[in-house]
Amino acid sequence: MINWFVAHTHPLKEIIAQQHLLEQGFEVYLPRFKKIRRHARKVEEVLVPLFPRYIFIGMNMEVARWRSVNGTRGVSYLLTNYDRPAVVPNYVIENLKSHEIAYGIVPVNSLITFAKGDKVRVTDGAFQDQIAIFEMLDDKQRVQLLLSFLGKEIKVALPDYMVEAA
Repeated sequence: MINWFVAHTHPLKEIIAQQHLLEQGFEVYLPRFKKIRRHARKVEEVLVPLFPRYIFIGMNMEVARWRSVNGTRGVSYLLTNYDRPAVVPNYVIENLKSHEIAYGIVPVNSLITFAKGDKVRVTDGAFQDQIAIFEMLDDKQRVQLLLSFLGKEIKVALPDYMVEAA
């Protein structure tokens, strides 16, 4: 029976760890999402890990050589519970996989954890560092916010990558 475990990776080495673990015969799950990256006046969409520096490994503990995970290129260490790897409940992985739009790619709207009325901070643009109230996520993956600006409450729609929890 395959159980899921978590390995902590070296910074920005999730893909390398994934490749080397797959070569060793482990089942590997690296959930990612599409993020907008802005750099040098360029805006591009990139895939980034949903859980930076962590990767899920599926293995049968009765036959797997799990100690070899710690020596795998890109892996810092396997998370353990005393002397055995810590098990991730199967429903966690199943839930993540149920939200995928392609293998390992989770849509950003399933990642929005804000509820109507939550306070958020704008991280970029003309309203940078302003605190707003989350209203909803629209069908174009833009967050609808209620913002106090110049003494008035205004509604604004911003890309989801421009807000974070306040």
